[in-house]
Amino acid sequence: MGQEIPGAHRHITPVAEADLDPQLQWLVAYWAGKRAGRRYPSRADIDPLELKSLLGHILLVDVERRDHGTLPRFRYRLFGTEFVFYHGKDLTGHWLDEIANREFRDELLAIYRSVAERGKMRTLSYDYMVESQRHRFQAVLLPLSGDGTLVDIVLGCGVRVAVI
Repeated sequence: MGQEIPGAHRHITPVAEADLDPQLQWLVAYWAGKRAGRRYPSRADIDPLELKSLLGHILLVDVERRDHGTLPRFRYRLFGTEFVFYHGKDLTGHWLDEIANREFRDELLAIYRSVAERGKMRTLSYDYMVESQRHRFQAVLLPLSGDGTLVDIVLGCGVRVAVI
């Protein structure tokens, strides 16, 4: 089981799309292909059978908007088994704004807000400690929309790229 690195928020950094792991580059191309001329694909466009090799690495995060002018809330709809391993528990159904580590939570919320509000994918690198070893991950966060305009789900995927 993994642990968040104290001060892990300092380890979340952007990654150029060209520098992503090939699995993540494939997922970005898959997502782009599912757009079919629209700004965003919908959740219904994403076929889990087509993502079979990545399923344990997938997150689905619902974007809950309350009233106009208020910040959206985010809830894990799906928390893949690889995330369960590294976080030590299944966060499916949990709200991101309830994450205990305030600095990590605030940075994570800012990243998800940028995807939901700007509608642009994010590509990231971050670290976790497992048995005294630093594991480096890369991730993509991709917007999905039921109506093609308003982002209502974020599709995330994270893969380990190195043990440092």
